[in-house]
Amino acid sequence: MSSSEQTTHQENLSLGASAQEFLDYCAAERERRLNSGEAFDEETFDQAIEMVMSKLKVLADEGWS
Repeated sequence: MSSSEQTTHQENLSLGASAQEFLDYCAAERERRLNSGEAFDEETFDQAIEMVMSKLKVLADEGWS
């Protein structure tokens, strides 16, 4: 794991269990879609993850984690 990935992983852990559960789901879903043989837009998938993680960060900062 690179240092930037490690930092991001540590930041995600600080967001709480909801964020980690979501990221675990996303990792499994990405792999499933990549292995399905169907078209998969990874860039859009990543953008969606970033949007959700931004919202989870705001919620965690407000005490809703």
